[in-house]
Amino acid sequence: MSVASWHDLPLSDTVNLVLAQSSADVAGLPVSVLPIPGQCELLDNHHETARIFVAQQGYGKRWAKRGLRTFSMHTAPRMIELYEKGLAFEREIWEGEQGRCVCITFPDEDVQAITHGEVQTLTLNTRHELFDDKLSSLTLEIARQTMAGLPNGRMYVQGLTISLLGLMAQHYSIGTRKQPLKTRTLSARQMQFLAELLRHNLGGELSIDWLARQLDISPYHFARLFKATYGTTPHRYVQALRLNTAADMLAQSRDTPIAVVAASCGFSSQSHLTDLMKRNLGVTPAELRRSSIGAD
Repeated sequence: MSVASWHDLPLSDTVNLVLAQSSADVAGLPVSVLPIPGQCELLDNHHETARIFVAQQGYGKRWAKRGLRTFSMHTAPRMIELYEKGLAFEREIWEGEQGRCVCITFPDEDVQAITHGEVQTLTLNTRHELFDDKLSSLTLEIARQTMAGLPNGRMYVQGLTISLLGLMAQHYSIGTRKQPLKTRTLSARQMQFLAELLRHNLGGELSIDWLARQLDISPYHFARLFKATYGTTPHRYVQALRLNTAADMLAQSRDTPIAVVAASCGFSSQSHLTDLMKRNLGVTPAELRRSSIGAD
């Protein structure tokens, strides 16, 4: 899916209408944006896979029937619903203001791929009307990034997905076996290999999944070891490395177009480099180049 913002997606009373979606190949887990209907009744709604829903927009009420129990719930922005695998509602009714929600599912094969089998399945307890700011922020940002075509890169969104999965496994999964890490940090050999890998591939589309494969460890394991070793996330580390490399190139070469420098350092465009450099270094590429010339 690739849309500029939430406002480009329609509102609808068809609750299972997929407004936007991305496969697990993009972020590591399947992501979809669905309507929160204003007026709707749905019968026999079955959820085969464990999942999280986070409301992005919309207020209202919902009534749901499971077995002999009928219960009412509210809908509000950033409210979370956690559904266990195989959950079924005999009848659901929505009444209120139309909105949208993000759904991220946790198929066993994708959970196992991210963790190399360290987590076999995410066994959730169904929970309604849950508020957890970190959980909702991660879920909404994953959807925003995938909707917009990964403006911050694949590594960024994969890092978010790994954080989401880790948070779910630690705080919301029943009986998840947390195996101890074989090593607390990357080894010196792994660090040297990773440094060479990044140096030779800085201009390409790097991802946590690809880097982890080069070290023959899971993305889940890699992200935790990387943070323990360098004190930051892979995305932030690579972003800083790209900015420093771009700054060196701009200072050393007066003739290379800024757009070429941006592309060779892995930035999606000249404007992307300009924005990040201004935000992190306090100068634009053109200003940095002029100051370097003046210092000669």
